[in-house]
Amino acid sequence: MRARFLMALLAIACGDAPPANDGGMDAGEPDAISGEDATVGEDGSIPDTGLPPGPGLAGVLRTEDEAPLGPVMVLACLATTCYFGESASDGSFYFMIEPPAEIALKTLEDLDTTPRRGASLAPVVLTDNNLVNVGSIYVPNLPAGTPFGPASQDPQTLIAGDGLELTLNRGDLRPRLGDLLGDLAARAIPEAHLPAIPELGAEQIVAVYAIHPFGAHSSSPIAVRATSTLAAGTPVRFRSISEIDGRLSEPAEGTADGTFVTTNAGVGITELSWLVISR
Repeated sequence: MRARFLMALLAIACGDAPPANDGGMDAGEPDAISGEDATVGEDGSIPDTGLPPGPGLAGVLRTEDEAPLGPVMVLACLATTCYFGESASDGSFYFMIEPPAEIALKTLEDLDTTPRRGASLAPVVLTDNNLVNVGSIYVPNLPAGTPFGPASQDPQTLIAGDGLELTLNRGDLRPRLGDLLGDLAARAIPEAHLPAIPELGAEQIVAVYAIHPFGAHSSSPIAVRATSTLAAGTPVRFRSISEIDGRLSEPAEGTADGTFVTTNAGVGITELSWLVISR
């Protein structure tokens, strides 16, 4: 009963209530892989021979310096509900989820550790009964960040970190349930740690940032500017990965000037989660 209650609370925190007729989500309730059940390879992934049967997904949580991360809560969120589990001491985790499913696989921020940890986020799509091995999911560190000013200073331009600046209206920003709007921070995700984003199709990734406060939404567009060496005049697109189901937001168009990539006037993102810049 306590597990069902916690799952319902997590679903609400993710912005959705659990289905009313699933009996507390008995079917497919996820769990973490134990250290004895999973063998983590030298590349940080779980070899196929060490995976449980499908359907569902499995992977390994790792820190920026490649160390396994556990025990840490891991969530697999769909549009209707969020499932949760806990990584084992070797970082491995497993969710049994029935297909088809579009999933936001994530961890939550940890602002009480040093350095602060941002949220991890990876879109995962289940199409059949095979188990999807997502490999290593990296949890980014966060810089100190820049405090938000009062709404009377809107619009305000804040330096988030790693070359990212956002211009937003503090009065239009709403945090996740239970979170506070203290500061804005961002971490650029190294190319080797980027999640697969099939929804981009033929577009090429320019940069990906993990942004804090994770899951905050704005009722007005948030303008984006990020350092970039793309040739002046190159068109670019800015999207957020939804923390609810892992889908990409509608693109906000922008342009490179040889030093920065910037959203066009009047457009921007509306969710602070993981920002994807592509061309």
